[in-house]
Amino acid sequence: MASTKLLLFAGLVVIMTDYCCAGLLDEVVPTIITEFYSQAPTKEGYRFNSEEPNGSKREEVGMILNPGTEKEELVVMGSYFTHDEKTDTDTVTMYTADKNGYKARYEIKNRKLSGGALKTAAG
Repeated sequence: MASTKLLLFAGLVVIMTDYCCAGLLDEVVPTIITEFYSQAPTKEGYRFNSEEPNGSKREEVGMILNPGTEKEELVVMGSYFTHDEKTDTDTVTMYTADKNGYKARYEIKNRKLSGGALKTAAG
């Protein structure tokens, strides 16, 4: 009797999950739009590019150094660019990740000129 109830309960859960999640997952799980990125395997690893409609860009190259040896390691190098519309600021970050960890360098450029800069330019 208990096994029949358990089997009935399990069947109901499966039906409810299938019914409830069919449309729900479309809203919860984001759809990857392939027109904004490309990923290609290479002989040494991979190459990845992404460009968002808002102007953000990312480029990355991953490669295995010294394959098949004791010194084999994965090295990832890349950069990404973002633009903040509120502050009119561009940020460019270049990074490397290898056996020694993640290292990043970045540059921030403000597109707006300060009041002092405008006064100097005006004379």
